[in-house]
Amino acid sequence: MMPILKRTLFFLVPFSLVFIFIHEQFETVISRSTLNGLAGFYSADGIIFGLIIAFVIQREWETWSNLSDSVRTEIDAAREMWKWSGYAESALCEDARAHLTGYLRLISSEWNMDEDRARSERVDAEIDHLRSMLVKMSLTMGSLGEPLRSAFTDLVQARNKRLNFSNEHMPGILKRIVILADVLLIILSLFIAVNNVYLDYVFTASIGLLAFTLILVVDDLDSPFRPGTWHLTTSGYEALLKELTKSTEEVKR
Repeated sequence: MMPILKRTLFFLVPFSLVFIFIHEQFETVISRSTLNGLAGFYSADGIIFGLIIAFVIQREWETWSNLSDSVRTEIDAAREMWKWSGYAESALCEDARAHLTGYLRLISSEWNMDEDRARSERVDAEIDHLRSMLVKMSLTMGSLGEPLRSAFTDLVQARNKRLNFSNEHMPGILKRIVILADVLLIILSLFIAVNNVYLDYVFTASIGLLAFTLILVVDDLDSPFRPGTWHLTTSGYEALLKELTKSTEEVKR
């Protein structure tokens, strides 16, 4: 909650100072713009901005949803592999748990190393070990090996989707257009007034704050791993890692 309040104050304080300055220095300009019907042109600018931002948020939200779904699927598949590997021979089961533990630990440690997620050679090596263990398990588990193979396939596919969606970002030119439209909407709102200065401030500040928060939403959606109002974390991986580690320790006792 505090980051949102800080961001709001970060916008409202300078906006209020600019509002006071413009109303003191350009009162006649503001009055003429209101009398000449320029509010209609400003409304057109607002509609264009709304259409652009709606398209951008819808597209960014799709990427965010696909990315968060792939993370959940990856965690669920890793849990299924852990559970089904328990039906294999004890030696194979122990090796599979060790490689799953290594896989989860590597993802947690490498999560915030780069904003653009790259394919890690160390994680790929753990997956190759798991694939080798899967072949050995399938030879001894019979029909029980099918759910294990299915879980492994889901794990690999979910990881690939996570990596692909992690590197999808808004085109630079589109991001600059959105920022430009946002800045214009905020600045021009200062020159469209109503007769009561207090009501004028309330409505102008609400327009500016709405435009500002929409940009924050777009920026957060476009950077899903960077700490912000919401972002993806390793909490699911770490929770599963704790479960797996605790189970391994209990088995060794």
